[in-house]
Amino acid sequence: MAVYVYNLIFSLTGTNAAVGRFQPYSSTMPNPTILNQSAAWFTYAQAGNPGNMGDYFQVLTQPLTSGEWGSPQDGSNSLSLDPGDYLMMRVGTSDPTPNYLSRVTAVFARGTSSSLPAGAGDLQSPLLLNTPTTTSTLPRTVIDVDAVGGSTPPSTWPAALSDGSWVCWLGMVHAATGNAANAYTLNVGASVYVPSGAPAAGNLFTFGHDPKMQVGGMVKTKAA
Repeated sequence: MAVYVYNLIFSLTGTNAAVGRFQPYSSTMPNPTILNQSAAWFTYAQAGNPGNMGDYFQVLTQPLTSGEWGSPQDGSNSLSLDPGDYLMMRVGTSDPTPNYLSRVTAVFARGTSSSLPAGAGDLQSPLLLNTPTTTSTLPRTVIDVDAVGGSTPPSTWPAALSDGSWVCWLGMVHAATGNAANAYTLNVGASVYVPSGAPAAGNLFTFGHDPKMQVGGMVKTKAA
């Protein structure tokens, strides 16, 4: 069993903001951590597991400890997962002392560009619709990190944690029927609102990225 956090970082200045892109993965980043390496999967590097880990979705109220996460992997490659692994998601900003509010949304889907084995083509997410207090056998394909839920005005979106991040548990990885291998994409989007002191470009920004993952089996090649 392993625990992974998908780490994305944005800035409201520069060329990435102009095209709505989280900061890309950097293979030359010195001493990469969750505070400076974006578009990367990090592995929990401590003995045991992070506190309160479970097979459910939950928004965290405390930031992650940077030194507990290592071995970053480029999110544009397919992360190999085993049933029983755990996933988290962290969206952070590299801007100093931000007062940003953000709504984070992610959508799982089967990787249709991959050649998949028989029986693996239907399940659209490796996660379940569990919460800390309820259980479900249904897949969780949509993740919403919103203070209220639904279509809420930007002024009600969650504020960042003390390190300028928004973090949530996603849950435990489950395999398709018959333990068949399956490939997924996770399309992550963040809407960022600046309530005061906004840059000249405006007070509402959006960012997107789509990491890939493989649950069980060997990573498949693209179909011809």
